[in-house]
Amino acid sequence: MIAFNHKLIIGSGMMLTGISAGHTATDTNMVSNTVTPKSPNVLVIMADDLGFSDISPYGSEIQTPNLEMLANNGISFTDFSVTPYSSPSRASFLTGSDPHEVGVGNLLEISSPEQKADPSYVGYLNENALTIAQRLQQAGYYTLMSGKWHLGTEPEQAPTNWGFDEFFGLLKGEANHFKRPNYPEGPYGPELYRLNGELTDIPDDFYSSKTYADFLIDSLNSRPDDRPFFAYLQFTAPHSPLQAPREDIEKYSDYYKDGPRALAKRRFENVKNLGFIPKSAKQPTIKGYPEWEIFSEEDRQKEIKRMQLYAAMIDNMDANIGRVIDNLKATGELDNTYIFFFSDNGAAGKYSELGPWKDWVNNDHDNSLANMGNFDSYVSMGIGWAQAANMPFSLIKGYTAEGGMRSPFIVSGPNIPKDTLSGKYSNLTDLAPTILDIAGVSKVTPPGKAPLDGESLMQELTQPNIGIKVPYKSKVLEMNGSKTVRRGHYKALANTDKFAGLGEVIPTQKWQLYNIEQDPSETTDIADQYPEILDNLIAEYDSYAQDVGVVEVSPTSR
Repeated sequence: MIAFNHKLIIGSGMMLTGISAGHTATDTNMVSNTVTPKSPNVLVIMADDLGFSDISPYGSEIQTPNLEMLANNGISFTDFSVTPYSSPSRASFLTGSDPHEVGVGNLLEISSPEQKADPSYVGYLNENALTIAQRLQQAGYYTLMSGKWHLGTEPEQAPTNWGFDEFFGLLKGEANHFKRPNYPEGPYGPELYRLNGELTDIPDDFYSSKTYADFLIDSLNSRPDDRPFFAYLQFTAPHSPLQAPREDIEKYSDYYKDGPRALAKRRFENVKNLGFIPKSAKQPTIKGYPEWEIFSEEDRQKEIKRMQLYAAMIDNMDANIGRVIDNLKATGELDNTYIFFFSDNGAAGKYSELGPWKDWVNNDHDNSLANMGNFDSYVSMGIGWAQAANMPFSLIKGYTAEGGMRSPFIVSGPNIPKDTLSGKYSNLTDLAPTILDIAGVSKVTPPGKAPLDGESLMQELTQPNIGIKVPYKSKVLEMNGSKTVRRGHYKALANTDKFAGLGEVIPTQKWQLYNIEQDPSETTDIADQYPEILDNLIAEYDSYAQDVGVVEVSPTSR
């Protein structure tokens, strides 16, 4: 294990270390209770650009035995929504609020000039934000984060200023998964890592998933004995560039020779057989991807290798999750720990190496077939495989179609039923109030801070067969011009015309309507059949857009 030089900034009892610039001691008066060493621990694990059916308990051929173990010992949700982009999802989870309300209304790297001039789109947590880590830290929890932050690179924006006692990880949205000496500076500038309050270099034997697990394990094992923990493990797998240890890559050498459409069909049937979607559901078509037979043999082999690398990254991530779980078991903490697993958004179809980054990729990387997946290569997943990974849902990261924002979601822990499915609608904003309930920490939000928008899932976690499953009030989201409104059995959807990979082959800037219960794959637009339902949902969107201050970048017509 890598020996990190920890600079512990934790203390005992109630402390103010995690309050960010502009937050004062009076911000902490929402917590009047304290915790004990026997209070439940919470471990939250987030994958990066992982598709809905990319893990074995959700129908994948990829070997993820540790996530399968968590599913066998907990509840797997089939209707859990995130946002279609990385940093907004992270902001929404950490605060329990709509990302526009806390400064992350879009991915900063693709925001328009008008958005960047608006306080709802600064790309880091603003003064309205109050994180779950701050709430738990003030109640006496030891708070730890390892992995991808993507909510600001300046010192005042660091995780240790937002409630985390300890942090090691990547500040930006992506980076090499191996250490590369003299790494060529990319389109988003240099790679930046921070260890607690200081910028730091990464170890020579760095591999993202392993190193993030190393730090988490090391920190948990050296934490104070008298404090329960809130640990947040944010992998950068399987985000591009697709890179993995050679032994993991070789495991999947014979898996994907028949191409993305064949994989999509298998995944769709697997998910249906698991009971995650209705037997009558139709499979969405793969859009914007050539027929498999058109590829030359060389290009076909490179396409196969993309998915092979992606699978290897997920396999390796699962193995490192297993290391964390084994350590909890060895230290006697597992039986008192709630574990949450989900992704930040759906699988990504954008070919970074063919877009604006093309020259940087071609000039500074070796993407030959034999070298793909090594430390000096840069390949992404691509349109076809991403849509297969998101089966049984349509489209990809960047869209508010289900493929862009429906995630696997597993919860295990004390008193949670084993091997159980839940079809209850839930989303990222529900997790903060749920975790606060688990910890017995107040959910009261002080004046001037964004409210907890979500609803606690505690009843669903203890009595999953009781209660309403569909959203009984509208659940609305906008991101980079993509829009969605969920209420009851229906979903209104409008795809952005901003580049996310499929704009030329799908309807954009036009409202659509789906019966999402009967047609979760969004194959049949029923807007013309039910105009009043669509009008009502559009009105809900318009009200939301005004309330959260949406800066429109992709106007939508009826």
